[in-house]
Amino acid sequence: MKAKVKKLPKSTLQLEISVPAEDVKKAYDTVLEKVAKSADIKGFRKGKAPKDMVEKNLDPSKLRGEVVNHLLEKYYIQALKENKINPISNPKVEIQKFDMEEDFEFTATVATRPEVKLGDYKKALKKKLEERHNEVKKQKEQALKEGKKMPEIHDHLHTQEIIRTITETAEVEVPDLLVEDEIDRMRARLVDQMQNIDMGLDDYLKAKNQTAEQLNAEFTEQAVQNLKAEFVLAQAITETDIEVTDEEIEEMAKASGDPEAIENLKDPANKWYIKNILEKNKFLTDLMEELEGSSEEKGEKEEGAKGKKSENKETKKKKEDKVNKKEEK
Repeated sequence: MKAKVKKLPKSTLQLEISVPAEDVKKAYDTVLEKVAKSADIKGFRKGKAPKDMVEKNLDPSKLRGEVVNHLLEKYYIQALKENKINPISNPKVEIQKFDMEEDFEFTATVATRPEVKLGDYKKALKKKLEERHNEVKKQKEQALKEGKKMPEIHDHLHTQEIIRTITETAEVEVPDLLVEDEIDRMRARLVDQMQNIDMGLDDYLKAKNQTAEQLNAEFTEQAVQNLKAEFVLAQAITETDIEVTDEEIEEMAKASGDPEAIENLKDPANKWYIKNILEKNKFLTDLMEELEGSSEEKGEKEEGAKGKKSENKETKKKKEDKVNKKEEK
């Protein structure tokens, strides 16, 4: 097998893979032997018919399809290992050439984890929080002037605002393959929701006064933002050294109320999913506490400065009064 790796934009790689004709023939024999073991041919016990007899009774196109799948699965994985590639997407495969007597050639395009450059998101968040505090303060002062009852106003930043700010200050290019996969998931989810209420996609678009192109553009924008936020948060967590213990993962599993939750942790994918949630929660909680702490500290300093300024003015006035009294005498 020969594999050539071609770098494409946005952390995407294309593998050009060529499998020798002799290995194609071996793959054909392997698949035929596997099919023969379960073949039910008239006049023979199941799985006992000669391979040539099985071959004659099989649909040629179906057999060739099985051979192609066998070759793709084996040599795609082998190419990844040899070139030390860790894809984060399913491969987009294109068959270039397939014949039993010739080399098998195909390309596999995959997305890899993109590089993320974090911006000074703490500075941006502190500025946004300060603006929020000032805005609420003005609203309260205005309400007092007008004698109105001041409704309860939250002057902290919401989780989504924090995530959006961290994402906006970062640099990352999301692979198109991932965006396409995310759009497909979003569209499938929408179709399922519409089916539950007996509504077709065309009726949905009419109700929303949207075209299919507009819906796709909306999905694309949302998909890019979702994926960008995922990569940026993961990088921020890595650089912050957030740690989650196995005990914390088990506690969350128990808290779910699912009796099989602990057993499900034996699956690495389930364990990683819970760990990922806990890491995000820890990171955002710690960040919010840090922001609120620095905001309160700044407020206290400002109040202290105002008090000191007022005190200085009072002291100055007392001194001026003493001077005036002496002059009067």
